[in-house]
Amino acid sequence: MRKFFVIILSLITVVLADSTLTSQPGLTIGEEAPGCYAPLLKSGDFFLGRYVGPKARSHLKGPVLFSFFTTSCIPCRKEIPYIHIIKEEYPDVSMFLVNVGEDKQKVSAFIKAKGYTLPVLLDRYGKISEKYKAQVTPTLVIIDENGKIDFYKQGYKETDNEMIKQSIERLSHPKNP
Repeated sequence: MRKFFVIILSLITVVLADSTLTSQPGLTIGEEAPGCYAPLLKSGDFFLGRYVGPKARSHLKGPVLFSFFTTSCIPCRKEIPYIHIIKEEYPDVSMFLVNVGEDKQKVSAFIKAKGYTLPVLLDRYGKISEKYKAQVTPTLVIIDENGKIDFYKQGYKETDNEMIKQSIERLSHPKNP
């Protein structure tokens, strides 16, 4: 009987720990997006302030989409191809994959093997994901050109695709109206 009690208590602890992890609050729609910097996988640096807000560079200014991912994330492998599809339709939206906590060589091999072409930001120490409350991958964030959070979600379901597209349509001018 004691063994049974220990097993049940262990299961309850695991379930509660998991629900606490996945129910962490995210960012609030309309709040200012946290500023961030990250090296790009291929070369160069990314600064959010170059793309959004009052000091954005005119040739870069516009909405920004971040998709936080890890190479072992199965739902990420479903969401990223969809992001590639909508990037073709909305070229004026800057879209970035943000790898959380993995080394450059591992990420590079993964991106090459999957054939992903979106630019990848390396969040090696998890500082950006911490600012964006991306404790779960995938986490997707869309920021408007003024630097405000327009869309935020954690996890992935195919039914999310329509909500993602609606947010992008609100902020963008499609290539083929």
